[in-house]
Amino acid sequence: MLSTHRTLVGLSSLSMGHILIVSSNVYHCHIAFIYFLEGSNVCLQKTSSRFLSIVSVGISPYNPPMNRWLNTIEHELNRVLPESSDQKWIEWVLDSSAPPTDTTTIDRFSEPARDLIRRGGKRWRPLFMMLTAKMLGGERALALAERLVSLVELPHNGSLIVDDIEDNSDWRRGGPAMHILYGEDFSINAGNFLYFLPTKAIDEAAVDDKVKLLIYQIYAKYMRRIHLGQGMDICWHHHRTFPPVQEYELMCRLKTGCLPAMGCEIGAALALDDPQVIRRAGHIAETIGVGFQILDDVINLEKGNPGKMQGDDIIENKKSLPIIIYVEENPDQVEYVMGVFQEARKAGYDGSTTLIKELLGKIQASGSLAKARKRAFTLFEEALQEIHTLYAPSAERDMLVSMVNSFFSA
Repeated sequence: MLSTHRTLVGLSSLSMGHILIVSSNVYHCHIAFIYFLEGSNVCLQKTSSRFLSIVSVGISPYNPPMNRWLNTIEHELNRVLPESSDQKWIEWVLDSSAPPTDTTTIDRFSEPARDLIRRGGKRWRPLFMMLTAKMLGGERALALAERLVSLVELPHNGSLIVDDIEDNSDWRRGGPAMHILYGEDFSINAGNFLYFLPTKAIDEAAVDDKVKLLIYQIYAKYMRRIHLGQGMDICWHHHRTFPPVQEYELMCRLKTGCLPAMGCEIGAALALDDPQVIRRAGHIAETIGVGFQILDDVINLEKGNPGKMQGDDIIENKKSLPIIIYVEENPDQVEYVMGVFQEARKAGYDGSTTLIKELLGKIQASGSLAKARKRAFTLFEEALQEIHTLYAPSAERDMLVSMVNSFFSA
């Protein structure tokens, strides 16, 4: 077990795509993909009594400013949503003066948001946004993007809070879901708050009104899309039918691909005035997001996602790609699969472990997991081709390519 004090860990023996597991106790752990090239150093720091998180990464041989970028993301999240509120922050959010306000009330209803962000996350969405800005617009665009990363990461966390309520999930990032700890009312409000709070960053952006309007339009477009995608996913939870693969991938583009696409479109808009390039940057990120979601689905059924339990997508009645492939190729198994879904939702994880493992064994033996994984890899390969076409050679492009390549070993 690693020390809970600040520690520098040399990872020269690890190659790209290895997984580092860091835990301060058995109950909580933080799993981070090491995206980068052989010879990386990762700096770990205790961020709460529950777990450690990555706070900086140094990359060899290119050594781009990743340390500063990762620290900037955390700094910006804390600037927009600080650990505790005060009168100045309240008036900043309101965009007006206010009478003296009881900050304990504000802190109480916003704690679900703070708690989830405090638990960490991969932060690859804001990283993609910053990389896009730098590749297309240099240091000036990067500086602007750094002040807007909350537009991507805060809505992502807000959507997770709401998603867990809608899916009846009880576990998130190594601990109880927010609504389990704080109640549904506080959690719904906190999740929705994270959709609107980061728009303050747009108001403050050092760009002209035309660019601000474009950023607002991009933000609104993708926030509409994420709710359409979530609505499709919810409907499938309640239906006894399975969507076709094409429709499932559309849902993924709307639900999972939209936030990285939003970030990269905003990053591109900060760099240049070219609608075609802006859309292409977003499409690359969206494609990666879909592949990431499919891979996430595979990992959930294969071994369990970080901070969650193996096969809990079945309890949520989530019709993920491996399961869709399985029932398309084995139509006589539809009623059996729906029966397991219903029993698992009713009995919970502990009460349906045997049924879940039996279904997982059938899916594994059928080759459906391998086929879904292959589809994810195909999407990553398509994205890599587009990356090399759109972006000029640079250390940042190499970093982006390395991050995408790391998904192949997940």
